[in-house]
Amino acid sequence: MIIAVLWICALIMWFALQIGTDARLQGEEQVQRLRKSQALHLAIGGGYEALARMGGQSDSALKGGSFGKTRLGLGSDEESGWLPNGRPHVVTYTTGEALVFIEDENRKVNVNTSRPDQLKAAFTKAGLEEADAAGLADMIADFVDKDDLRRLNGAEKDQYKDKGLPYGPFNGPMTSLDQMLLIPGITPQLFYGYGQSGGEEQENESEVPQIPLLPGKHSLFQMLSVYGTNQMLQDEAAEEALTEQIAKWESGGIYRILSCGKPFIGSQIVIVWLTVRFAPESKTGYEVLYRKIL
Repeated sequence: MIIAVLWICALIMWFALQIGTDARLQGEEQVQRLRKSQALHLAIGGGYEALARMGGQSDSALKGGSFGKTRLGLGSDEESGWLPNGRPHVVTYTTGEALVFIEDENRKVNVNTSRPDQLKAAFTKAGLEEADAAGLADMIADFVDKDDLRRLNGAEKDQYKDKGLPYGPFNGPMTSLDQMLLIPGITPQLFYGYGQSGGEEQENESEVPQIPLLPGKHSLFQMLSVYGTNQMLQDEAAEEALTEQIAKWESGGIYRILSCGKPFIGSQIVIVWLTVRFAPESKTGYEVLYRKIL
């Protein structure tokens, strides 16, 4: 009898433990969802902040901020504008911060119109061996050209079918850069450049905090575009100096905005990617061409 009572007590304790564990896990999951939602709204807020400051000419920054490197004085007339030069800005809210970057799409290589040597140079800069870079350049050329003639290292619809893919090449221009992920051989790791080497050196030089989800400096995402005019320079120092010199807003120009939202509590980070056309003559002052949560 005593043994039966002990077994019943043990079962009750086991059930109570299971219920407690499930409740704790559900609570943690809800907390993570809440913080991710906070991060998303912070990122959206940073994106709107960038849109509101399009067309300004000032681009000074103040030290501070837990994101680490710059803080924007939101009430300062001196900092009413941001330039599209890729420099980071931190916007602080009550629950967290948004780290925001703006770049000119014209400073990137256009995958729809570039020459094979320009694509190859971008792939080499992203860390690929020369043969692999040449192969991917052929793959992209076959993906966007109108004919069904396969290049030496390229692929047309028969090769896509052989790989078990339910689609073939577009045989036309890509309308968003992430469509490159449809091309065999272009992985998210290669495209976004997550964990690229040299990250510590990059942080020290550019004062950009390292964020795991932020595309690498030499990733295909950062170097390529579907709007650019193929103005990629081989000399990185000269490229950065020229970017600082010519960075300006132009009516009809197309710009890329990355906004990284991070709550003060927790480690959740959400990145919002916007591609916009600057249209000062319009009611809003801009036109959103593409938006995505990375």
